[in-house]
Amino acid sequence: MTTPQQAQEAVKSVLSEVPREHEAAYRVIYEAVKVCLAAGMERRAAAAYLGVSRWRIDRQGRYFRSLKATRRLFRDAFDADPSTDPASNTVESIVRRAWKK
Repeated sequence: MTTPQQAQEAVKSVLSEVPREHEAAYRVIYEAVKVCLAAGMERRAAAAYLGVSRWRIDRQGRYFRSLKATRRLFRDAFDADPSTDPASNTVESIVRRAWKK
C-alpha cells in the first residue's frame, strides 16, 4: 500500500523531471490523488498536499488533464507512428522512476 507521503515524493520527483502537461506527470499525479483520497484526505487537502490545482480534481477523485496537455496528447497521437514510438517507453520509465518501482 502506498502512503500519501510516498505519493507526494513521487509527484515531486516527476515534476522535477518533466512539466505538468507531460503524460508521465499526469499519470503520476492521477495515482497520487487516488492514494491521498483513499487515505481519507479531502479533495482540497489532497490538492494542497500534492501541490496541484484543486480545480482539476473532480468529486469522484479523478485528476483531469489541462487543455494544453489534452491538445498535446491528441497531436502526438495523430503525428506519431505507433510501431516505432520511443516516447511511450520514455513515459513508462519516468513513471516507474517516480514511484521507484
